[in-house]
Order: sequence, then structure tokens, then C-alpha cells
Amino acid sequence: MKADTYRYLGWDYMDMPADPCSKQKVEVDFIDSQGNRVSQVEFTFEAGRVVSAEGWQRSFEAGRL
Repeated sequence: MKADTYRYLGWDYMDMPADPCSKQKVEVDFIDSQGNRVSQVEFTFEAGRVVSAEGWQRSFEAGRL
């Protein structure tokens, strides 16, 4: 992976009580803009520590509308 940028979708609200030590998941896109590749990785946290990371990579195209 030769990412030069990243993105993730923010949480605008939580529909349950906050429990920072419970299992949490977040998806992050790592973007290689020169190679036109994006790697989407799902990180799983427990008690604030990363316990797993799984993902895939694919090509993409971008342009103006």
C-alpha cells in the first residue's frame, strides 16, 4: 500500500450509551492517488486497543462532473 491520503466517515450521532471500553469498529480508506488504488481497512478496537484489521484493495477512477 502506497497511500498518500486517507478518509473515514465521521459519526454524527450514537444511538446507544457511550461505552469506550466496549468493542468498536471503524472503516478507513487509504488512497494511493498516483496508482489509482484504494485500500479499505476495518479496524476493531477493544478497551482502546486495536485487536484486528481486515480489508481489501481495489482500483478507482475520479473526475469532475
